[in-house]
Amino acid sequence: MEQLAQHLAHEARRLGLESADLQAAPPETVQAFAQVVLAQLVALGMLRGETEVGCWATPRAGGH
Repeated sequence: MEQLAQHLAHEARRLGLESADLQAAPPETVQAFAQVVLAQLVALGMLRGETEVGCWATPRAGGH
């Protein structure tokens, strides 16, 4: 979890969200950070994400 915290802190700084005053932050920036957070939680299996069809999702065609 420490790596996740470091990654999220890096993303917050990259987006300019270091200040404690989120009221002044552009909504698009806060939304971008929220998307990063949600993507990380999905990657850790803590939230459901969109399911992606993998290469083995359908049977192989004959002759392979």
